[in-house]
Formats: sequence, structure tokens, C-alpha cells
Amino acid sequence: MTDAVSERRSTRRRPGALASVVLTLLILTFGFAIFGFTPAIIVTLYAGMVASWVALPYTVVAIVARESRARRSRIRLDADAVPHPEAVRFGLFRQRASLVNAIAMLTVLLVAVILNLVAGVGLIDAGSLAAGSLTALGAFALVGGVFAIVVNAPFIYSREIVASERAAMRSHTGAWRLIRATTILTTASWVAYSGFALLFITSMWS
Repeated sequence: MTDAVSERRSTRRRPGALASVVLTLLILTFGFAIFGFTPAIIVTLYAGMVASWVALPYTVVAIVARESRARRSRIRLDADAVPHPEAVRFGLFRQRASLVNAIAMLTVLLVAVILNLVAGVGLIDAGSLAAGSLTALGAFALVGGVFAIVVNAPFIYSREIVASERAAMRSHTGAWRLIRATTILTTASWVAYSGFALLFITSMWS
């Protein structure tokens, strides 16, 4: 009885959906402001170079680890199995933060690509835009990438969470659509920024 009451109280203390979105955006905005518009931008330039090399192997390891966890821990949502209830209903802050962060990272990358395409046709000064967009994208990639690792790593290597999410998607139980969207968008953001990192690395050697 005491355990049940404690569990309910801990559940109530979790940030709600709106609070999770606002908190995630505040963290990203605050981090971007520090690394993009202060003397810390010097740190961003060097850290961005290191992050570019780290992004490629991390993406491969993260995807392989997540999928291997899912295959080894196939939990079915039946009477004999008890998946993580908060994970199934998309009630964990890390789940919501991961989704918001992935959307933000993909949006920023898309805006940077569009601006560079516009600069390519001569509508904007290409020189200043290239330098500004690369610095801004690097700063946001650094903040968003570190935040993604912080919120995703516990899930990637948690057999219970990964299996519960996959079970929810297979049986269309709980917030399976949000879980599926998060899986797709987080993977897309990892791959997209790995592509940017690869482009950055090749441009350094050319």
C-alpha cells in the first residue's frame, strides 16, 4: 500500500506535457544563447569540431544499441508481462524532451539549409550568411546534441524502457503514436546531424 502511494506521488511530481515542452525549449534556448552569443562561442567552434567526429560513431552505436535492446527484450502487453506504465503512456519527461529536442534540431537544420539555398541564388549575401549560419548551427548542434545524449542515453541502454515502448507500438497500446514519432524523429535528427558533421569534416580536409 505504501509503495503504491509513493508511486502515485512520484508520478504526480513529474512535469506535465506542456511543462515538459516549455522546460525543454528553455534549456535549448538558454544553452544556445550562451554558446552562440557570448565569448563562449570560441568554445563552440572547437567543441563543434570535436562533436563532428563524435557524432558519427555515436549515431551508429546509439541506433545499434537501441535496436539490439529491443530485439533481446520483446515484452508483449499481456496479463503475464508488466511493462513500464509511464513509458507506455509517454509520461516520462525524458520521452517528451527527446521528441521536442528532435523537432527543434530538425527545424533548425532545415532553416539553415533553406537560408543557404536562398543565398545560393543571390538573394542574400552568401559570405556573411555562410559564416553566420554555420556558427549558429554549430552552437545549436552542440547544445541539442549534448541534450539529446542526456535524455536519450538512459532509454537506449534501458532494456525495460525500450521493450515497453516497442511493445506499445506493436500492440497499439497507450501513446504508441507519440512513441513511434519520437523513435522516427530522434533517429532522423541523429542521422541528419551526422550528415552535417560529415560534410563539415570533408570541407575541413578539402
